[in-house]
Amino acid sequence: MMSEKILNLDNGITALMLEEHIDHNEIPDADSADIWIVNNEKAWNVRKFLISVIRHPDSRVFLKPIFLQKNFKKTYKEYKSYNLKHLCDGYVEDLNFKNKAGSIQFILNFIKKSNLGPALFPENNLLKRILAYYYSRDKNIEFYESSDSLSGYSYPRAEAYYDSTADAYTNTRQILNSAYKDGFLDRHYVDTSHICKKCSSGFLNYREECPKCKGHNLQARVLIHHFRCAFVATENIFQQGEKLICPKCTTELKNIGVDYDKPGKIFYCKNHTCQNEFQKPLIGVHCINCKTEQTPSELNLEKIYNYELTHKAITEILN
Repeated sequence: MMSEKILNLDNGITALMLEEHIDHNEIPDADSADIWIVNNEKAWNVRKFLISVIRHPDSRVFLKPIFLQKNFKKTYKEYKSYNLKHLCDGYVEDLNFKNKAGSIQFILNFIKKSNLGPALFPENNLLKRILAYYYSRDKNIEFYESSDSLSGYSYPRAEAYYDSTADAYTNTRQILNSAYKDGFLDRHYVDTSHICKKCSSGFLNYREECPKCKGHNLQARVLIHHFRCAFVATENIFQQGEKLICPKCTTELKNIGVDYDKPGKIFYCKNHTCQNEFQKPLIGVHCINCKTEQTPSELNLEKIYNYELTHKAITEILN
């Protein structure tokens, strides 16, 4: 049987230390303590445990106030993509909850009022579970930049209900967008993202391409314009050892701005079957996730929003 360490804190708050529970990914009894504290340095285990909490059917569990100990912050920062602080109530230092007592009590009171079993917050009604969490925290639903998400922008708490990044991206945005259209959420524009037309990934490689063969192994070559004879060619045509010699009139070019200038550059395709020279390369976009090749104009444009609960949403939660 697992031993449990329960602390009595100021303001009458009881706290359960979660170290062993996290090692075994085992959810404690919901009524074991008012709040739970993560005191485990294994970031991946912490993430698995927090996701299990979020997906739990009992509102006493998925709404439970959970805090990370600040002395583990440096360790967790090495795993920034796990979004640990966004999957719970953030960090606390030295078990000092003096400034958090009011918000904790609000959450606990809300849990008591709403604890009518899974029927009130069914697993298939994720919107109501999401709204209840953010209402109890008096927070907006905000996005965060994350290299672990599909598009690079993540709503960590909402996306934690899904195993695959593709499902997390598609379903979360569908839920939030529908909630906005149904009047449960207001939204506020924050950013614009360009994503893959096929898989919606935001991890894209933009590269210059040859307009003839679409190759991207290109070399930029500087153009030289000789004032005296008006000859224009790439710099390598003028190069003779360390000197620049005009191949048309054999004059040495010594001073830029006096003998010659550099009006621009052209590109040379190093594909041995092409070797095309051109002034304006095409811009191609390679999706790192699904390998799709596309042009910038083919990318899907996505607006990024933060969301705020409306009066209609609060009424739905409380009734």
